[in-house]
Amino acid sequence: MFPRIRAARGLPAVVPALLVAMAFALAACGGSAATFNPSGPCSADGRAAGAYPDLEARLPVKLNGAAPGTVDSGRHCSENALGSLIAHDAAGVQFAGATWDLGGGTGVSSVVFRLPDRDLPAAWIAEFYEIGARTAKRTENIETSQPSVGGAGQVYRLDSLNGLSFQTVIAWQDGSLVRVVLVATAVGPDASRVEHDDLVSGAVGATVAGAAGAG
Repeated sequence: MFPRIRAARGLPAVVPALLVAMAFALAACGGSAATFNPSGPCSADGRAAGAYPDLEARLPVKLNGAAPGTVDSGRHCSENALGSLIAHDAAGVQFAGATWDLGGGTGVSSVVFRLPDRDLPAAWIAEFYEIGARTAKRTENIETSQPSVGGAGQVYRLDSLNGLSFQTVIAWQDGSLVRVVLVATAVGPDASRVEHDDLVSGAVGATVAGAAGAG
């Protein structure tokens, strides 16, 4: 069972209502399909379906037999969007993400990140999410670990409570890319940590399988 908690807010949200807007954002997304040129200078944040089709092709096409509700890709260029990545001179981070809204406060996103001209360390992405959690107001019960997960190897894991949502972020290295899985499940009297962790494992497994298929 999950512990009872007071209402909270903070951590770049993974809850279903915000999955599309926030799950593969590194802070706050900007830009729009109308102004975003994925092949132009990195002057504005933006995302759109098909912006980086090669990255989108690396995403899983199914989770527990279901296709994602949304798939798109984009790029972060502004200091506001990049957050702690600015310290690593990592402007121009490109991403693609697939999102599943499973209903009842449950959602999953599988995301792939890259830098266009050099390797992107998974530690940088994990650092961003941890800083975001620890500096957010009223985000609670933040825990980090580096477990080994089948298929992905050693990963960075962040767990937190955000309102009535238990949220997990898993990040790991995939060559020059970084894979991230984000899972949110509702906290309540009947909520199960085992079921949450099973969903995390399934999302990682689907992502690993998708990566193998793309290769």
